[in-house]
Amino acid sequence: MRTVIYARFSSNLQNSRSIDDQVAVCRERCEAEGWTIVDVFRDYAIGGGAGVDENQRPGLFSMLELVERGGIDQVLADTSSRIARNQGDAHHLRDRINFAGARIFTLADGEINALTGGIKGLLDEQMRKDLGHNIRRAQRGRASQGLSPAGIAYGYRKILQFDDRGRAINGLREFDPDTAPIVTRIFTEYASGRSARQICEDLNKDGIAPPSGQFWQVNTLAGSRTRQDGILRNWLYNGQLVVGRTQKLIDPRTRKTRIRPRPREEWSFNPVPHLQIIDDDLWQAVELQFAKFADRPREHARRPAKLLSKLCVCGECGNSYTIVRKTRWGCRGFRQGGPSVCTNSRTIDNDDLERRAINGLTEQLLDPDMVSAFVREYHLDYTRRAGEITGREAAIRAELSECEARIGRLVAAIADGGGAFAEIRQALSGATAERDALQGELADLDTLPVVALHPQIAERYRAMVRDLATAMDNPEALKVAAPELRALIDTILITPAKAEKGVDIQIVGRLANMIAMATGAPMNTAAPSGTLTMERVAGIEPA
Repeated sequence: MRTVIYARFSSNLQNSRSIDDQVAVCRERCEAEGWTIVDVFRDYAIGGGAGVDENQRPGLFSMLELVERGGIDQVLADTSSRIARNQGDAHHLRDRINFAGARIFTLADGEINALTGGIKGLLDEQMRKDLGHNIRRAQRGRASQGLSPAGIAYGYRKILQFDDRGRAINGLREFDPDTAPIVTRIFTEYASGRSARQICEDLNKDGIAPPSGQFWQVNTLAGSRTRQDGILRNWLYNGQLVVGRTQKLIDPRTRKTRIRPRPREEWSFNPVPHLQIIDDDLWQAVELQFAKFADRPREHARRPAKLLSKLCVCGECGNSYTIVRKTRWGCRGFRQGGPSVCTNSRTIDNDDLERRAINGLTEQLLDPDMVSAFVREYHLDYTRRAGEITGREAAIRAELSECEARIGRLVAAIADGGGAFAEIRQALSGATAERDALQGELADLDTLPVVALHPQIAERYRAMVRDLATAMDNPEALKVAAPELRALIDTILITPAKAEKGVDIQIVGRLANMIAMATGAPMNTAAPSGTLTMERVAGIEPA
């Protein structure tokens, strides 16, 4: 029996050798039964409810591709929970594997049919939920004993102690003499009225290493008001170990883990006075500072997406350019980390940026050198596609010739009395359908636009650019044209101008999408295959 083995373990916290153990016991069973092992597939540190797509469980996806190509008799796993811990996935996978002519067989339960599959699917999914509940319960239990159930917060370090059995006691913490004073400094300065940005600037200037990343950022200090994270919101510094602030949920559409805040009444507060760094007065002073901004209308805090969002980059440090106040764009590196991270303090108004970017895009695209470069690249692309089509056309004509000959033989068979056989009539019908499909594909190849070899391709290109430019004067038209405009831009580099004020912008456009725009082909919003640098530099640049 031709067999494929599948093994999986769920978390980086588990022993990675467990997957080798699963494969080993499956191999032993195959040797005992005389089953032929065709291949072995594995998924490391992926939960059983993660889904079945290639980006969700690549090992499982590859296994299904092999099984569905045929020639496989069974999929062997240690238990059904290794294959799926979601009822829908379990049923879907069993249907696909059975349809391909194979079965699912586990060492724990034997062959998984509709009955055992339904029962095991329910039990495996429930076990996953029970496991999550048990983990949360264990975290609350550890916290009630003064032991940290999570990672090591900034300002603390791990204590290595052993219990009576000689096992290390996890979760013991103590002050870190190097970083605990930094926590006190942050709280003191924020309570005095300094902003999180100003504090980050000084920390970066003083060369103090952040908890993570290359430099201190505002979010590291202030965190999220909804999720109650960040150094200034960490209750541990006030001597309270809090558990249950958030919960992990699986998005049923994408199977990605989402973090959702829990209501405050569901939090578990556990006093740990020996870990208190910030006294009650200083903690309350910081809370008052937060309260000043708590009543701000949500619409004032949330900024709408802009036409050029996520396209602008600082030419000095490489960080993104984002909206920093009202309608002005600024370097994120400078705003978050200060001059020690980036010296580019220049800002630009959104309307000015959009106008310059779109004008630069359209004007430079209409530059004679740029048009010539475009036409040259288009011709190269046309030549490549024409070569591919020529090869495909020869193959189609060969298939069409063989198909027409087969139709002739079937028609002759019917004329000789074979029409009484349903198989012959069915074969003739299939051959006729195949011939029609090949003729249609051949006709499509014959419609390859010859405009690429005609001078009018340049004028068509100019007309498309002008149409996009006129959209800037019409808000409704701009909404429609915005995706195409964004698709033409790869990056907008913003650097300080040589003058005392202002910035220079350099647009890197997507060559492949410019070709698509002029030909009516769909644009690709993924990584470009070629770029054009505009506004300061004209010409073809590598991707």
